[in-house]
Amino acid sequence: MKPYDELTPRGQILRLRQLALQALADYPIDVARVRYLTTESTTMFRVDAVDGEKYVFRIYSEADSSLVENQTEMVWLAALARETDLPTIQPVARKDGEYISLVHYEGIPGEKRCALYKWIPGVTLSEHVTLDNYRKLGVIMAGLHNHAEQLTLPDQLQPKRWDKTYYFPGEEIVYNTAVYAQLYTPAQIQIIDRAVATCDSYLASLYQQDANPFLLHGDLHYWNVHIQRGQLYVLDFEDMLIGFPVHDIAISLYYLRDEPRYGELASAFQAGYASVRAWPHLPPEQMRSLWLARMTNFVNYAATAFGDDDAAREYISARCEEIEKYLT
Repeated sequence: MKPYDELTPRGQILRLRQLALQALADYPIDVARVRYLTTESTTMFRVDAVDGEKYVFRIYSEADSSLVENQTEMVWLAALARETDLPTIQPVARKDGEYISLVHYEGIPGEKRCALYKWIPGVTLSEHVTLDNYRKLGVIMAGLHNHAEQLTLPDQLQPKRWDKTYYFPGEEIVYNTAVYAQLYTPAQIQIIDRAVATCDSYLASLYQQDANPFLLHGDLHYWNVHIQRGQLYVLDFEDMLIGFPVHDIAISLYYLRDEPRYGELASAFQAGYASVRAWPHLPPEQMRSLWLARMTNFVNYAATAFGDDDAAREYISARCEEIEKYLT
């Protein structure tokens, strides 16, 4: 059998599909068809069952999440499905009641962490950025916060905190290394260094306040929300973190920061949130500090996320210009 690393991208997908078929035998569904969907931080396949139901089979990336985080995701999603009517993605338990499959397959190195979810219809919210939809998103986020604030996690399940710029477990800081020297100029490295120093101090201070942090979605932007016939559905809880409402809010609004109607959209989001839960104190300078931390994280991640050096340089250049403005 040809080594996995020597396969073409298509060959790797075909082999991962065989792994998915093997793992799906442990779930209480009769599989009719399995089709490749996409590879982002994870690889996903659409699963059609004999009874007409549809699912998504997800193979987690070893670099972007841990087993503890995957297990925490399942605990929360299962609790949300049992205890609320919030429109979130729902995991499917295996025949043995577990939600995470740990799969070995010949010809694929290591052990793969996998999960099965019910299919979410619609298109991404990015295609329908309206005041009404952002009001609805605010309502949903507040509902998630209300639920998570009362959720008690098992002691062994303690996900990451956003208490420093580079907060993902095992995240490599590469922007100032010789390996990626072709992507970052000395001036850009200095800008990033300044931003990290500023952000690390600020992010750590948030956890020193007299309030209890709780579980957050951690990545609730308009690509992680689907809309179907006016109904929003929240996807992708993989980046969950322990933090405060301001973290989640800042992440959601970060992606709107260049929208001409930012003020109106942010106000609609706030109104929706405040209809369910008190809006936290979040002055503009605090929002900008959280945005600065996020883009500083991304500008490091770009080195490994882009397959093309020219595309990476273009992204890094644009973000460093933005970071410099935020620092002045």
